[in-house]
Amino acid sequence: MAKNSWNDYSTTADNNTDVGGINIGEGCSPSNINNALRMMAKHTGDVVAGTTTLTSLSLTTGNITTGVFGDGAVGTPSITNSGDTDTGIYFSGADEISLTTGGTQRLSVDSSGHLNHNGSASADISALTSASSVAVDFDTAQNFSLTLAHDVTIANPTNANLGQTGSIFITQPSSATHTVSFGSNWKFSGGTAPTATATNDAVDRLDYIVKSASEVHCVYTTNLS
Repeated sequence: MAKNSWNDYSTTADNNTDVGGINIGEGCSPSNINNALRMMAKHTGDVVAGTTTLTSLSLTTGNITTGVFGDGAVGTPSITNSGDTDTGIYFSGADEISLTTGGTQRLSVDSSGHLNHNGSASADISALTSASSVAVDFDTAQNFSLTLAHDVTIANPTNANLGQTGSIFITQPSSATHTVSFGSNWKFSGGTAPTATATNDAVDRLDYIVKSASEVHCVYTTNLS
């Protein structure tokens, strides 16, 4: 069989004796070898130019700057790895991209930017450090925990990302109780900050959504048990 593109070449060297119709079998003329090398260079150029679409490509190392892939499907994604071929990225519709794991669609983004998630979602809970002023960086997590060891002020959060939501779990220690106050960017119903439960081991929860860089709207629930 003539090898007319990269897709045709065999991993068995002895099977590659016809390069684009040029015989390079044992005893061929030297000119055939030269012409076959030129044809192989053309086949490579066709891949680089996008004239030839590869049916498959496996890389262990290296970089591809750009690439054009087939649509793939939920069980056979077009961008995957050799050891887990039903997990990867595929193109599930016009102007739509999806992620599949184990042959099941998990995420999709359509042409309007709508993100659909098939399954549950969770966000880690990051522990804050108790201090007279508690720093909260919204780029590090959505959910936080704070075990009080001081009378604290929860400072205005940094990196307040519009629309971000989450919770802060505030726990009193078992041997004492402490007060909690808030920076001016934390906004509460009626403009009045809540009072933390003053009971040993009590757990309060602050739920928030970021309205703007300087406004974090909050609901504070006390003494959860």
